[in-house]
Amino acid sequence: NLNLDAEFLLSGVSELDLVTGGTPSILLVHGELSFPLCLDSSHRCLLAAARYGRGRVVVATHESQLFSPKLARFLLNAVHWLDAGRKGLVGVDASLKKLCSLLCREEVKAQVSQLTGDISVYCCSSYSDREAEGLHSFVAEGGGLLVGGQAWYWASQNHGKAAVAKYPGNKILNRFGLSILGRSVPAAKHPAVRSGEHYHFRKALALFSRHVDEREELRSPLKDWLQRLSQDCAAFLHIPALDCPAYASLHRILTKVLQRSGIPPVSRHCPVKSNSKEAVLLCMATELSLTMTDSAALVQKSAAEVCALPITVEIDGTNPGEERQTAWRSTGLYLPEGHTAVITFPCLAVGSGLKVQIGCHTDDLSHAAELKRAPVVIRTCDIACQKQTISCLWGGLIYIIVPARSVLGKVPISVEGAVRAPFFKLGETCESQWKACIRHYPAPWAELAVENLILTVPSDSIRHMENPRPLLTLWNEIMVAISKLAAIPTKFPRPERIVTDVQISCG
Repeated sequence: NLNLDAEFLLSGVSELDLVTGGTPSILLVHGELSFPLCLDSSHRCLLAAARYGRGRVVVATHESQLFSPKLARFLLNAVHWLDAGRKGLVGVDASLKKLCSLLCREEVKAQVSQLTGDISVYCCSSYSDREAEGLHSFVAEGGGLLVGGQAWYWASQNHGKAAVAKYPGNKILNRFGLSILGRSVPAAKHPAVRSGEHYHFRKALALFSRHVDEREELRSPLKDWLQRLSQDCAAFLHIPALDCPAYASLHRILTKVLQRSGIPPVSRHCPVKSNSKEAVLLCMATELSLTMTDSAALVQKSAAEVCALPITVEIDGTNPGEERQTAWRSTGLYLPEGHTAVITFPCLAVGSGLKVQIGCHTDDLSHAAELKRAPVVIRTCDIACQKQTISCLWGGLIYIIVPARSVLGKVPISVEGAVRAPFFKLGETCESQWKACIRHYPAPWAELAVENLILTVPSDSIRHMENPRPLLTLWNEIMVAISKLAAIPTKFPRPERIVTDVQISCG
């Protein structure tokens, strides 16, 4: 009974003072046998526990919480619960010597030790996955594990990597139904979780699924949990579900919810409030699609007509920019929503740092109070093989991202599954072809380019334009004037871009 477990762990504890000298992270509690012990007013979890096999686990969100005198009562409860009545030896990793001293003062048999077969409870930080397999076996066979650590610093140093999947501690904890997220919260005092109605990811998801099925009025507690549920869904879906039935089953639940409800419309004329059922569905759809090689199953629209034959284009694989100054190379192609493109690269492109990006609207609107489009509408992937498959729920223009200091030169690529997009470059595109056919290409987004600038605009705004040359000549003069004013070379290392968006994150 998890309620009895929580009562034992919090016996004599009415408040948990987490002001212990460090900034904590947030926990995602996603296992059926995992449960929160400390929640803030936004339902973010800061302490949690779980059962796994014959063993038990308690997780803190900063290692300083594991030896704070303020939390002595809780820590003693935790060690006794993890020990499960064996009165065995508590092994403490050398990085947590202060915890060993605290336990010894309370007459608990504890010593600084590595993970060995003669200990009942093991205490360590979450900063290494060196003993992951050993810890999994230790807990499964009945051992108790007390872990503490934050993941926000790791996340700040590993941009583009999901802490929930890649952070060392989570390679240990995910299996127990607990994960440390790469976000921080201010350290503060919080009331201990008591029996009764409180947030749990699985409970909230079950209520949400029922709400969608029965189309009932949104009410508490689900109404108060929506924002947390949306954020937890986004985090959870970054955990690889391959070969893990528990994760895969949740993926199936989310897919069924979306298929039954449909993806809600969102636009300038049909905005979506952030704390709403529709916002949760948009987040679910986006994140779930990123786990799929083909997101067509989530799109309930008629299939767009894509080109029957592969289209070959050539992109500039050279980028003299400084570190982190990537360059977007337009392909003049568009991937319709829910479709899958197969892009073939030459051998030299594989492992060279090139990426494929679908979509140009990179602003993340996850924290907006109102949405006029889905919060995240692009998808990026590394080029790991010659035939790269990529799908995007929302569709978008296809780009090749070239890393700084790349010297690949001209790179031919072949794309299947896309449609042509209107594209005009001053001095290169034939004006008669533009007038006759290019401006009528079916993609909903178009690009107009000069040497140092590319404008990305809705295709409807340029289809009437018989000759873009006067407009682009003006823009070219503007960019030359900018270079003179800035006293920099007339040719920029990469073109600047102006992308029109129905909603931006700032300004």
